[in-house]
Amino acid sequence: MAPRDMEYLLPQLLSFPPHPPPPLPLSDQVYDKEIKTLRLVLNEIPANALTGGVPNGGDLLDASTFRAAKPVIDKDLYEFPSFAKTQPSGQLPCSPHDTSSGFITDQTELSGTFSYRDVLQYFFYGAMVYMVLREWNRAILSLEIVLTAPTKSNASQIQVEAYKKWILASLLARGEVPGSLPKTTSPQVARNVRALGRPYEALGEIFKEGLAKEQDVRRLNAEIHTGHQRWIGDHNLSLVLHVLDAYRQFSIARLELTYAALPLPIVTQRTSPDSKDHAETAQYVAMMISNGQLNATLDQASQDPQSWILRFAMSSSAGPQARSEQEQYEELVRQASRTAKLADHVRETDRKLSLSREYINWMKQAKSEQTAPQGEDSSTATQYPFDEEDIMGDG
Repeated sequence: MAPRDMEYLLPQLLSFPPHPPPPLPLSDQVYDKEIKTLRLVLNEIPANALTGGVPNGGDLLDASTFRAAKPVIDKDLYEFPSFAKTQPSGQLPCSPHDTSSGFITDQTELSGTFSYRDVLQYFFYGAMVYMVLREWNRAILSLEIVLTAPTKSNASQIQVEAYKKWILASLLARGEVPGSLPKTTSPQVARNVRALGRPYEALGEIFKEGLAKEQDVRRLNAEIHTGHQRWIGDHNLSLVLHVLDAYRQFSIARLELTYAALPLPIVTQRTSPDSKDHAETAQYVAMMISNGQLNATLDQASQDPQSWILRFAMSSSAGPQARSEQEQYEELVRQASRTAKLADHVRETDRKLSLSREYINWMKQAKSEQTAPQGEDSSTATQYPFDEEDIMGDG
């Protein structure tokens, strides 16, 4: 975009809403008209002009600054723009709405056209950003949204790739893979992704079994080496190498289950690649403590790491990770707020479902079946209030 074009567009972008506010509030009609004008102005600006300050050409997923995307993907999504004209006649986008889906519709043109594939890609790429930032639990949640997306046929390639990364992220976050996929995953999708993700499941089993039997890292290392070309082909080699390092971290953390304190040389012998490099083990354990991965302390009786003692905290209220009562209270308040917000959206979704055409038709048919004479053929009875067709179209 030429500088003179920006000189023309920028004043328009800054002209509304007026500041300071006028003595007489603007009518809804005027406000709505001005907002639509701004939207048209924004559509004239190329995307690379809006993201010109982002390194590597403005594409967040190709840039090194993944953190710039975090404020966007941190926003929880409860609804998607409606493809149907659900607004009452004459209602304006600037009118009060219970949720954003009341005004972000195809009718208002405030949302671009997107597909089922776009939704999967949004959460899949979001998970990748979270993994770069080492926020494994958020990454797992995003990947589970991809895996549980409704489908009328086989799993998509995006879901297959999400399953592979879901296994790796689970190992990195929890040291094990859940016994099953989320309950809302389609049985067909579950069969497909598991069939195509066998090498990753095998990696997870070796990881879990090795921790349980306190085995060294050699077997896991051999499995990673055997599948080296596969990890490269799936673009997952970096994550797999992180899994190798996570094995050592969880091996150290699991010592807490058996010991209250342990001499550092024993920790080195059981968990370090070099059973004689006590200084490296001391540095590694200190790093885990500082990163909040281990609630313990290192007692340093002398300068020689061989004399050091690793002491695990007896409870979550002690040690480096101990939180004050005020901090615990604030966390409870945040959790209660998130739960209440989620409950509000669940109630709103239930209300919309009860008013939908498909649900009403299903209720009518269910009622007619209840009043039908006994012995009447009911083999064609509707068992579910919606068609099997994908809610957003297959991608």
